[in-house]
Amino acid sequence: MVKKKRSIRVEYFLMLIASFFWAIGHPLGKIIVQKVHPFQLGTITLSTGFIGLLIFLISTGRIRKIVKFSSRDILLSLGIGIFGFFLYQILTFSALARIPASMNAMLLTSNVIFIAILSAMILKEHITLSRIIGIVLALCGAIFVIFNTGFSSGVEFGRMDLLGISFSFMAAFSFAIYTVIGKKVLTSNEPLIVTLIALFSGTIILSVLTATTIGFSEIILAGWSTFLLMVFLGFTMIAISYPIWFICLKKLPASHVSVYIYLTPIFAVILSLIILDERFSWLFWIGSLLIIGGIFITNKFTLRKSTEQNKK
Repeated sequence: MVKKKRSIRVEYFLMLIASFFWAIGHPLGKIIVQKVHPFQLGTITLSTGFIGLLIFLISTGRIRKIVKFSSRDILLSLGIGIFGFFLYQILTFSALARIPASMNAMLLTSNVIFIAILSAMILKEHITLSRIIGIVLALCGAIFVIFNTGFSSGVEFGRMDLLGISFSFMAAFSFAIYTVIGKKVLTSNEPLIVTLIALFSGTIILSVLTATTIGFSEIILAGWSTFLLMVFLGFTMIAISYPIWFICLKKLPASHVSVYIYLTPIFAVILSLIILDERFSWLFWIGSLLIIGGIFITNKFTLRKSTEQNKK
C-alpha cells in the first residue's frame, strides 16, 4: 500500500517537471528567436527531440513495437507529423518572434477548444451544452488576452501584432488537427512510436525547408550559448516531456494527468514575468482565468465521455 502511494507521488512530481519544461519553452523561445530564424529554431528542437526520443525507445526496448504498425498507420503517422510538428513549430516560434511569450502561451491553449470543434465535425462527437459553454468562455478569454494593453516586452507599449496572434491561433489549430486525425492511430498503437514517426516527418520537412530557404548560417553566428539553448528545448520539451506524459498517463487516471495541462500556461506566464519582465493588466488576468476555465469545462466533458465509452 505504501509503495503504491509513493509511486503516485513520484508520477505527480514527474508531471510537474513536464509541465514546467513545456512552459519554459515560451520565454526561452522568445529569447532565441531574437537571434535566429523561427525555421532554424524549429529544425534544431525537432532534430534534438527526435534523437532523444529515439534513444529512449531503443534503450527501453519499445522501438520493437514498430513492427506491429501497419503500412497505413505508418503513413498516417508520417502525415500527422506535418501538423503536429512541422507546422506547429514554425507557427509557434513565428508567433514568439512577434508577440509576448505569455500571450502566446495562453492563446496556444485554445487547441483544446479546436479539438472539441474538430471532433464534432470529423469524428461526429456530440456537442453538449457544457462543451458549448466551455468554448464560449475560452473564446471570451482569448479576446481579453488579445486586447490587453498591459505588456512591456521590448516593443512599442500597447502594440498589438495581429499577424503574431494569427500565428499563435494557427499553431493551436494545427496541433488540434494532429490530435483529432491521429486519434485512431494513437489509441491502437504505442503512442511514443507514433510520436517518433511523426517527429521524423516533421523534422525532415522542416530541415529541407530551412536548408533551401534561409540556411543555417545564423545559428553559427548566434554562438554556442544559443545553440545549446535550442538543444536544451528539444530535449526537455520533446525527448523528456513526451515520455513522461505517456508513462504517467498509463499509471494514473487521465483526469489526474490532464490537470497539468492547465499548469503549463500558468507556469509560462510566471516564467515570462521572471525571465522577460513582461507585465500584465487586469484584462490579461481575467482573460487567462476565462481561458483556463473554458478549457477545464471542455476537457472535463471529453474525459468523462471517453471513460463512458471505455466502460461500454
